[in-house]
Amino acid sequence: MFYSTNLPIAASFFCKVCYLSFLVLPYTANAAELSLSQVQQLAIENDPWLAGNRLQEQALIASSDAAATLPDPLISVGLANLPTDTFRFNQEPMTQFKVGLSQQLSRGDSLSLKRQQMRQQAAQHPYLRQDRQAKIKVMVAELWLTMVSTQQRIKIIEQSRPLFLQLVEIVEAHYSSAQGSTRQQDIVNAQLELARLEDRLSASIADRATNLAKLSQWLYTGVQLNSQWIDMDMPDYNRAWPSLPTLEPAIEHLLRQQDRSALAQRLAQHPAILAIEQQIKVSRSAIQIAQQQYQPQWAVNASYALRDNDPIGNDRADFFSIGVSVDIPFFTAQKQDKALLASRLQAESVKTDKLLALRSLLAQLQSTWQTFDSINQRIEHYETKILPQMAEQSEAALTAYTTDDGNFSDVMRANIAQLNTELELIQLHTAHALSLVQLDYYFNDAAASTDRINNTQNRGEQP
Repeated sequence: MFYSTNLPIAASFFCKVCYLSFLVLPYTANAAELSLSQVQQLAIENDPWLAGNRLQEQALIASSDAAATLPDPLISVGLANLPTDTFRFNQEPMTQFKVGLSQQLSRGDSLSLKRQQMRQQAAQHPYLRQDRQAKIKVMVAELWLTMVSTQQRIKIIEQSRPLFLQLVEIVEAHYSSAQGSTRQQDIVNAQLELARLEDRLSASIADRATNLAKLSQWLYTGVQLNSQWIDMDMPDYNRAWPSLPTLEPAIEHLLRQQDRSALAQRLAQHPAILAIEQQIKVSRSAIQIAQQQYQPQWAVNASYALRDNDPIGNDRADFFSIGVSVDIPFFTAQKQDKALLASRLQAESVKTDKLLALRSLLAQLQSTWQTFDSINQRIEHYETKILPQMAEQSEAALTAYTTDDGNFSDVMRANIAQLNTELELIQLHTAHALSLVQLDYYFNDAAASTDRINNTQNRGEQP
């Protein structure tokens, strides 16, 4: 119990200590903690989608080699002109044992174009993997930041709990000493707010466990996450969150200037857009393949016919035949013309997909930037004005109550408002960090993709 003469000094000192403790506490990491970049790397390394995509790429490369090969030759074996009266092989001079071989050729350059088309389809997969990796980083970062935010919320509530306990003791001391206008209802209210605070703490702990479970889905089964890995102290509000990407000055300048043309040119190098660009190349190859259908299709055949000696033993000459057949497309209106038109329309459709995707990325980028910029302003307002004024209001309300110049409900409202403000500031920092991660996704330059370069080099192509 505090004596009434020391209550204002003790309470004021305690409030200042609580306020300064979370405001300037440095960031420290547990030795067993996984950093954000480590969790992101683990998630990428153990993503089954990426492994499946690599297999699909290898399958397309293998299929492209098969597509560039001529069809297998046809071998025919037959017995020709066998007499039906005796079925003797040497009776008639036209009776032959015939072996033939035929080979069909491709129309124009259709085989090489099909190979090219499949290689272009395969070249799309590294871009898809890079985009997938960038999205995984964003999704993991969102879970990670939510988890860190929950942990910080827990620490703030734990740091506020002694203050609420002290408020209960203060009001009980005032009520027992019959000082001022303290009522039994004030004691009940103080105990109720303490119970609510403990409930918020329990809910935050449950949220932390839920976030840990969600994050675990991105890691392989050998990794077991626990709260100690993210049991980090409150970072200084005046510092950036640790291990987060930073915006390049040139990019930030473009965003502040709202230069849509320059931003669109930069987004054109995004792997999601380059993947669609590969689809456009595939559709162009489809047009070239359709044009080859106007070319004639040739086939060559050769055969050797064996004849037996005549019935009196005279030798008969064997026969050798060779020939060429050609399929000439004369009537193209309902087949080749329609196929070529369909290929061209499909190519134009893919171009519209690229335009829509680029517009969508640009709109999302600008929206994320507006959110990021406005949160920056709100954080500054909270740190420089709202939070210090809340602390002063809490201290003034407690001082007025302990000097019989205020009521207890004002003290509770002021302290609860201060706690809520601190928790709101944590949410703002979380949203700010998440916006920064999302901005980094939009400027994920495909030209720097080591994965893409390695894959193209393995295929013998230029990156």
